[in-house]
This record gives sequence, structure tokens and C-alpha cells, in this order.
Amino acid sequence: MFSTVHDARQMAGGFRGSCYHVPPAEAPYYFRNSGKAAMIRLLHAAPHTDNLDIFVNGISVFQNVSYTDLSSYVRFPAGRIQIDVFRRGRAHSPLLTIRYHLIHGGYCTVAITGTAAKLVPVGMYDQPAADPESRSIRCVHLSPDSPALDFAVQNGPVLFSGVPFQAVTRYLPVRSQKIDVELRAAGSTAVLLKAPKITLHAGESATLYGLGFVNGSPALEIKAAPFPVKAPPS
Repeated sequence: MFSTVHDARQMAGGFRGSCYHVPPAEAPYYFRNSGKAAMIRLLHAAPHTDNLDIFVNGISVFQNVSYTDLSSYVRFPAGRIQIDVFRRGRAHSPLLTIRYHLIHGGYCTVAITGTAAKLVPVGMYDQPAADPESRSIRCVHLSPDSPALDFAVQNGPVLFSGVPFQAVTRYLPVRSQKIDVELRAAGSTAVLLKAPKITLHAGESATLYGLGFVNGSPALEIKAAPFPVKAPPS
């Protein structure tokens, strides 16, 4: 069983350090009338790992999260938090403990990646496109056995090159409403995965998570998550 603890300063540094070519001054997206609250969600990106229960500051927040599941955002008081990751139904001896300081008004995604033997947290702040008429994408490398990756347009140019495991790229503006993406071994023309067409609406950004194994099962895949998240119809 693997367990690790990051104090607030280490985790804050980890959020910045996991950002690939992101300017340190880039601020998280703030929602209106946020007060002293923040929004946080959880992505289970650790293959061959049991379903997870996630506690934040001792409160059960995300239950029975299965591999590739991305939770909804949950509003939580800003400030210092402790995230404890447990196997489903086993609220003792956490697999992973993370301590972090949530910035009020920020939208934060925490991905749990690695393997059952060694879970790794990857944190990031989510932002919309720069203006209501533009679109943007970024990519996150969460495949434990993959080399550094190039995220590229299918049969086209590389969008993000040499992205290492656990890295989060900057946001890149794109013109097209629909885009075909493929994963290549960094610096190579060898295609590891062709992803289904990704649709982006005006004012929207998308994060493309590279999940799974290059060699083995579950296989490599891309999970696309648009932001802002549209509320389901009432």
C-alpha cells in the first residue's frame, strides 16, 4: 500500500510544477460571487486500481469513483484542505493523502494517476476560453507507462510536444469547432492513438486527458472534458 503526504506549500508547488510551459503568473479562473468558496472535482486516472472513496477535510465528498470517472464540481470552503483517498468502503489507512490550499473562486481538478502500487496526484486549475467567441484546448499526460507524448492533429502538426508523465500543458487557442487529435511518441511519427473527433463550442475550453497503458490493458485513450461545464437540462 502506497501513502504519501504533501504539505500545503509542496502541493502548491506541485500544481505549478505539473504545468507544462504555463507562465507562473497565470491565475485560476474565478466564478462570480464566489465569496470564500472554491470548486473542486476528482478524476480517477489510475488503471488497475479499485474504485475510490474521497474525503475532503474528513467529509465524504466523492464515493465509489471508478477508473476514468470525472466527478462533478463540488463547492468547498477555500483555504487549507486535506484530501484522503481510500479504497471503496475502507475509510481507514488511506492510499494517498494530499494537503493543499484552495484559492477562493478557483475551479480545481485533482487527478489521481499512477498505479495501485504508487498513486500520484496531479492538480490543475480549469479556465474557459479567453473570450466568448474563442476556443482553446490543453492536454494532460496521465498514462503511467507511456513515454513523453506529442499531442497532434491527425495527419497534421504537433500541438504540444514532448509532454512528460504528470504534466499539464498550457491552454492553446484553436480556430476549428471540431478537431481530430492523435497521440504520438515524442519526436516520432509513430501514432499510439487516434482519438474520436472533439467538438468545441464558442467560449469553451477542453482538457484532453491521456489515460491508460501503451502496453497492456486498459488501453491508451483520450478523455475530453469541456469547461465551463454546462448544467444538465431541467
